[in-house]
Amino acid sequence: MEDQNDNFILIPAKSGGGALVRRSQVAGGRANGGDGAILYLSCGPSVYTTATIPQLAEYFGANKADIAR
Repeated sequence: MEDQNDNFILIPAKSGGGALVRRSQVAGGRANGGDGAILYLSCGPSVYTTATIPQLAEYFGANKADIAR
C-alpha cells in the first residue's frame, strides 16, 4: 500500500509557474542566497525555487528549529 504522505507538492519555480514534485523524490535542499532555495531530486534535475527554507518546511510539514542567540 502506498504511503499516504507521499503526495505531490507544487513548489514555486524560478522559471515561472511551479514544479510538481513527489515528497519521496526530494533528496535534499539548501538555501540559494536571498533568492530562495534549491531542491535536489533523486529522480532528476534540481528545482530552483523562489520559496525560502522556512516556506519549504511548511510545504513538507516539517518543524523548524528555533535557535536562541
